[in-house]
Amino acid sequence: MPGSVLDAARRLADAVLRPRAEEADAKGMPRTHLVTLAGAGLFGISAPVEYGGSDQPVAVIREIVEVLAGADASTWFVWTQHHTPVRTLVRGTNDELKGRWLPRLATGSALAGVAYTHLRRPGEPAVRATRTDGGWQVDGDLAWLTSWAFADVFLIGAVAGDDVVWMLLPLAKTEGVTAGPLELLAMRGTSTVAVHLDAVAVADADVVLIEPLAEWQERDAERTADVSPAVFGITDECIRRLGGSDPLTAQLDSLRGRAYALQDESGPRAERIAVRAEAHALALRASAALVAAGAGRSMLAGNPAQRLAREALFLLVQGQDAEIRAAQLNELCAPAG
Repeated sequence: MPGSVLDAARRLADAVLRPRAEEADAKGMPRTHLVTLAGAGLFGISAPVEYGGSDQPVAVIREIVEVLAGADASTWFVWTQHHTPVRTLVRGTNDELKGRWLPRLATGSALAGVAYTHLRRPGEPAVRATRTDGGWQVDGDLAWLTSWAFADVFLIGAVAGDDVVWMLLPLAKTEGVTAGPLELLAMRGTSTVAVHLDAVAVADADVVLIEPLAEWQERDAERTADVSPAVFGITDECIRRLGGSDPLTAQLDSLRGRAYALQDESGPRAERIAVRAEAHALALRASAALVAAGAGRSMLAGNPAQRLAREALFLLVQGQDAEIRAAQLNELCAPAG
């Protein structure tokens, strides 16, 4: 089973995603991409078998992420948003909500999006949940919400005192929700918007889980220390389009091995952050090399080199905190040699 979904991802990357990546970036990801991924079983890789998923090993999921991100990062980003709601439902305490949504999400008959990066920011909470009779009232602003035009339901994290309330909502059909466009320079095909929540009513039946905010932030900090497999996917794609590069390939293989070993062994956070910074610097070098190889053509709209360079820059700042930013700046600004 693990080989079959990975093989399917590779086939779809070559036959469907890569040939339309420029179109997805410029005009928006086609909804048909989601249908194709669902048909290949790629929406259920994080879901339990009893709900229709395939519960793939971490190593297989990493490879799938690399393949999809390298072929078409816009489609990968919409697809990858789906899996956090799935995993949160699995560990959640609302069995009725699991039964209502997990079979649909695992098979891809429904798509989920997610909004939680606001929970990382210091200061006053950007999104608050206030207890009401039989539910919650949610107010605030989501600065970034991906998959707006595609997702059937969104997992939202809202702060209530010292806790975070996780809720599953069909935002586009919910009263009190206003979405506005964002002018993105990378990942333009992901239907990412800014959302204002004004006295949004949420029933207890739609609450997935309530947990201490500090505990979630601690786990999140551990996750963000690790380099995303998508970074390796973008780097590998740049090298492939260059026609190969022994020095870049050797660096990629070394960093990938170090990064995944540290993740599997729960290595020191500082060491994982340092490897993450190196991996991002390599992605930037590989994409810059591709731009240089294409000369002036690289600056034309629709050229893969400029798209991949923008995607490498996007990944540089995704999931970034102060410690990660400092490591990245140290890596990028260090004297050569």
